[in-house]
Amino acid sequence: MTDELDDLIEAPTPLELPEVLPWWQQPGIEPPVMCNVHRGTGEFLCLSEADPSPLEPGVWLFPAYSYQIDPPELQTGFAALINRDSNGWELVADHRGATVYSTDTGERRLWQALGDLPEGYTLQAPASEFDTWVGEQWVPDEAAMAEAARQMAYHKQVLANQYATSRISTLQDAVDLKMASEAEAAALTAWKAYRVELSRLDITTTAPAEDDWPSSPNDEALAVWLASQTA
Repeated sequence: MTDELDDLIEAPTPLELPEVLPWWQQPGIEPPVMCNVHRGTGEFLCLSEADPSPLEPGVWLFPAYSYQIDPPELQTGFAALINRDSNGWELVADHRGATVYSTDTGERRLWQALGDLPEGYTLQAPASEFDTWVGEQWVPDEAAMAEAARQMAYHKQVLANQYATSRISTLQDAVDLKMASEAEAAALTAWKAYRVELSRLDITTTAPAEDDWPSSPNDEALAVWLASQTA
């Protein structure tokens, strides 16, 4: 009898409970957008959405250094910093990553700070090591350039004299030992004459013009040797 009653009783159909979405996923709920700034400089970094508070319907979580204000209008070469009242933005010059030059020494460095360049630095690169900063631009230091050219000429004169002396020494040995050919005897005389003409170059105040340098008996060999000594 009991078995027959069990057969007559139908198992109840399980109730389908409606899916309950979290409050922040309900229709019409939009997360607020916030501006995130750098904790040290206050520089605008990016936009993001606030996180919901799971146990507090209608409450949104804003992390530190975030502000629910309109984003800044960014401009090339500038960074936007949150203002003192935290309700707007201030644009400041942004030269970070740029190469700047000391107006005192011309030394270059990579700039890392926000804001205008301080006095003593410029974004303009000097054209040469002899440029000096005058007013708002680099100007070639003619006196320094002339002195550098004079020193280079003096160095060349010393080296050329060394080479000539070396050639004369070897050729003189051949003549003294009566082993010199006619060509070697002629070369000895030519190198001696070259050394005399070289010594007469006046490099005490200015560098001589290129045409003022005497020709050696073997300009090609002399040029190769000079290059090897100044490389």
